[in-house]
Amino acid sequence: MTTLELTLSEQVRQQNPVVLTITNAVTPAKVADALSAIGASPIMSLAPQEANEMVTLANAITINLGTINKEQVEEITTVLKENRDQKPVVLDPVAVGASQYRLTVTKNLLQNYQFTVIRGNAGEIAALANVNWSSHGIDGGSGQANIHKIAKKVAQTYHCTVVLTGNTDIVTDGNNEFINHLSTNYFITNVGSGDMLSSITAAYLSVSDSPYLAACTATKFFTAAGVKAAREATGFGQWQVKLMDELTTLDPNEVLSFL
Repeated sequence: MTTLELTLSEQVRQQNPVVLTITNAVTPAKVADALSAIGASPIMSLAPQEANEMVTLANAITINLGTINKEQVEEITTVLKENRDQKPVVLDPVAVGASQYRLTVTKNLLQNYQFTVIRGNAGEIAALANVNWSSHGIDGGSGQANIHKIAKKVAQTYHCTVVLTGNTDIVTDGNNEFINHLSTNYFITNVGSGDMLSSITAAYLSVSDSPYLAACTATKFFTAAGVKAAREATGFGQWQVKLMDELTTLDPNEVLSFL
């Protein structure tokens, strides 16, 4: 981890960036707590009528499609239209391969709006790449295709940085690639781990000129916090509490010990 990468974590804590998250109905509290823990300021919105004010207030935006419906699509498109200053936007295409409706909504968004980062598991990124994959609900599933090539293809197709998460995380902008081996099974058990990382990534994007660097740093920091929490926890419930503690107190320099 370079000095610049280490600095990003401190910049988030010092600058307290506002992250507007169009969240799903399942994990908004977890996402808000995680953002607060790293030093960012979370705000959620459900009303298209306030989109202009919310976008003006925000330093970065996360679009989460976990419980997508017609009303939320209206809100999302309004927010993206109002983002005239091109503030960084993270797309989290939750279970995009689970239904044709989700896939159609996501593809329409990608065709009409520019996203800075797409953060998803292997099954979700494979669906965006039109690659056959055996997904299992919101889990990553399994497949025979090369996930490195899948992530790179999506990054190049949509001119963005891709964060493909799993037991091993892959971050790529279509040219560069970072492999993160930090992981714990608690990330799989915990519903909302990906949602938290997506919004944390948005926070890091708001303080960096490099989407790729910001995505790498956010992924490193989040997974290091989870791994350290797992070493201290005796069970899943305790891990969730300790994860928040680590997100709050983890020294960026300490992340080096996990690499």
